[in-house]
Amino acid sequence: MLRFILRLFVVLAVGFVISSQVVDRSASYLFEPLSEGYTRQAVRGQMYSLVRELGQVPAAEREAYVRDRLAPHYGLGLRVAPAASFEASEAERKLIAAGSFFIRDEMQTFVAALPGPGDQWLEMKLPAEPPVGPWVLVAVYSALTLLLGAFMLVWALPTWRDLEALKTAAQRMGQGDLQARARLSRHSTIRGLGDTFNQMSERISALVSNQRELTNAVSHELRTPIARLSFELDMMDREDDPEARRRLVEEMKSDVAELDSMASELLMYARLEHKGDGVALQPQDARGWLESVVQHAGFEAGVAGVRCEVAQCQVPEVHLHQRYMTRALLNLLQNAIRHAGGRVQVSLLGGSAREYVLMVDDDGPGIAPADRERIFEPFIRLDESRDRETGGVGLGLAIVSRVARWHNGSVRAEDSPLGGARFVIAWKALSAPGRST
Repeated sequence: MLRFILRLFVVLAVGFVISSQVVDRSASYLFEPLSEGYTRQAVRGQMYSLVRELGQVPAAEREAYVRDRLAPHYGLGLRVAPAASFEASEAERKLIAAGSFFIRDEMQTFVAALPGPGDQWLEMKLPAEPPVGPWVLVAVYSALTLLLGAFMLVWALPTWRDLEALKTAAQRMGQGDLQARARLSRHSTIRGLGDTFNQMSERISALVSNQRELTNAVSHELRTPIARLSFELDMMDREDDPEARRRLVEEMKSDVAELDSMASELLMYARLEHKGDGVALQPQDARGWLESVVQHAGFEAGVAGVRCEVAQCQVPEVHLHQRYMTRALLNLLQNAIRHAGGRVQVSLLGGSAREYVLMVDDDGPGIAPADRERIFEPFIRLDESRDRETGGVGLGLAIVSRVARWHNGSVRAEDSPLGGARFVIAWKALSAPGRST
């Protein structure tokens, strides 16, 4: 702390000295004409009176007259001397020739010509400033130093305390304490820095917690297909029947496909981890886009015996990130087909200022109100069965949630008029259309 205060004190002291010198010299340079004019106006009356009075005195007696009669009463330095002794410049001689007087010695000395023979000039000097002893300067500068140091301590102590609190919180974070936060006064000079640190800590804590949960969930999800593969490989070594071995190979291919699907879902989920504030939303033909996605899910719907269709499209054009929103809609359709009784409908509604509402309805069993928020968490399945008929790895709705966040929107689940579940993605295309990334 002492080093911090000393460094700050030295910087302020040096800055104060340099600044005062710069300001003083700049002011002298800029205001010198004004100061000279003011001084000339202030003393011209005295110069006029002295020149007029001495003009009535013979040239040979002027020095004695000034010494004995004028100097004791004026309190000014008065001297009469030949003009040649002043060694006047050309500009000064022009002022004298014009009947005026010139100024010297930083406006402390004034010289005017006396009338009459002898070519004499009168010099008037202002009283000298009282001498200041070295001890006075030392006392003044010591007092300034003490005052500056006192003010520095008053400011630096709370700031140092807050910096130490911030440093301690950062060290605790570095040691793995994800709950460490900087507790600063609301009047602190570094309150903004502390708030930023706390926001960063919250984000890091959330990311680490999410990563930990995701790692645990992935480990759990990978265990089932890997266990099946291990069992099937063991069965392959024991099985001699070609038909049974063929079935085992098909089942192993299915397990590998499940692992590949899980890897793809995880990559997509990780890619959507960080919200892209600058994501470009491209205009798309609304009905054409909806029908292309529904057609893509048509084979799965046909296998499941579900009719999948576009119920309504109220906007001719929709602004979205085509790749990600297509993936989100496809995930919702696959989820709806998996649980529908026989019908799945897609609708796209629009409002003012590029506001869109995308809805997917099914006539399945629906979703209980208590589960309508947690289904958007990764690896959450309301149907905990593990057979291949149900499909999915538990990341589809989590990806939908992140895609909605990418579009500055939200997703929710509610009751459907068809009797099952309705998933709603609402977003507003705030950014101007640009090139898709």
